[in-house]
Amino acid sequence: MTSSRLVAFFGATGGCTNAALVHTLNAGIHATALARTPSKLIDMLLAQGITQTTLDSQLTIVKGDIASIPSIKSVLLSSKDHTLASHIISGVGGAPVMQWSLRLPVTLDNPEICATATKNIVQALGEIYAEQPASAVHKPSILTISTTGLSDVCEDVPFGFRFLYHIVLAVPHKDKKVMEKLVAENSSSEGVFRGGVVVRPSLLIGDQNIEGGKGLQKVKVGNEDKPAIGYTIHRADVGEWIFEETIKTDGQRWFGQRVTLTN
Repeated sequence: MTSSRLVAFFGATGGCTNAALVHTLNAGIHATALARTPSKLIDMLLAQGITQTTLDSQLTIVKGDIASIPSIKSVLLSSKDHTLASHIISGVGGAPVMQWSLRLPVTLDNPEICATATKNIVQALGEIYAEQPASAVHKPSILTISTTGLSDVCEDVPFGFRFLYHIVLAVPHKDKKVMEKLVAENSSSEGVFRGGVVVRPSLLIGDQNIEGGKGLQKVKVGNEDKPAIGYTIHRADVGEWIFEETIKTDGQRWFGQRVTLTN
């Protein structure tokens, strides 16, 4: 399958997002990706069987940081013909940091990284629309990778994990909740996105290798009203679901939803 669509990836060296990128390139779809260290991303893709020819013809890597609006704009717009990305996949996240606190034992190296990334993507798109008003006719969708344990509707974490999710991980989860709110607020008819999807996987295990997952037939899917409750899910399975359900297709059936995924 080939496509003239352009998919923009943020956090592409992360397991779930990297797996989704591998599936995207294998399908002949063009992509752009932001990377602080492009060589790291290239090595990860080559290790999964993506050829250098495919990288040269289908992938544009922008060296930069999620804090840089110009770098984000370069990812969202094709450098060849200034075509705006049709899909945005954001798996940006921080590294966990332990601290001496009984109340909040786990924080992040950047406690607001998810919210900041989303705010900056929104700002970058707003600037693009101001500079090229015609591009606003074809707004991209966005998918962000969040986590279970955030629902205000019903419990979506197994009993044995509730202390971990609701107490130990309070700091990173606060960041995810702000990110989710930003996606919802900017996915209206006046927003910068034509639609938004939030994926809430259960505890992530494994790496990005697409051969290492259990396969989509083993993935349980729910939403905020009827969550799929489980203990873990392989990163490769999350990446495959993202590709099959929101990149390979338009993904409109998931717009506005907080999708829970578990094995």
